[in-house]
Amino acid sequence: MPGAKEPLHRLVDTKKQEANRDKSIVECNKVWGNYSGTPLQCDEYPSASTREGSNKGDNRYSVRLIDGTDNETGGRRLNSVYTANRILDGAPFFVKITS
Repeated sequence: MPGAKEPLHRLVDTKKQEANRDKSIVECNKVWGNYSGTPLQCDEYPSASTREGSNKGDNRYSVRLIDGTDNETGGRRLNSVYTANRILDGAPFFVKITS
């Protein structure tokens, strides 16, 4: 899984972030159908704000529909982590998953 034993890299280019999101949304629509008009949003891992996002081309990503408010909160928290830890464009970082 990207980010566990190999680092992710921050991506600040908003056009490339949008390309990651767009590809993830296409995949969400394939799997779950049209979810527009619902409170759900497509969430992706690795995040669209990483160079390893879904548009990288290696098909090493995952998508899932989640509550839109939760998705937006997660995005704000991730941006806070970037800022607090001074993770700049291209900087490597790891993700530790705990349960």
